[in-house]
Amino acid sequence: MYVFSEWGEAGNYETLSSITAATGFTKAKINTPAVEGLKGLRCRAVLITIETGAIVFTEDGTTPTTTALNGVGHLLAVGDAKIITGQGNIQRFQCINAVAGNNATVHCTFYF
Repeated sequence: MYVFSEWGEAGNYETLSSITAATGFTKAKINTPAVEGLKGLRCRAVLITIETGAIVFTEDGTTPTTTALNGVGHLLAVGDAKIITGQGNIQRFQCINAVAGNNATVHCTFYF
């Protein structure tokens, strides 16, 4: 999993944890880079890595659900990484614990 330079420079970071309801990225993290030289740029990509507990995610605005038999969304397991590209996909991204009570932790780096 590589983040290519055309996706920009790392400009923000956050951790999502205890994701018991569908949760997206913090809007301020997407819209306002913390790195001074990147001010005014829009987020172009987000690298997410799963540290503890699997998640289910969507990028189209559909609300993901905790998996039972017919969960909604894509599954990412502990140790998986995913790059979200496209400003709309980043805005609409949502994730939730794949299993109720698994206390997933998702690390997110935002590229501008």
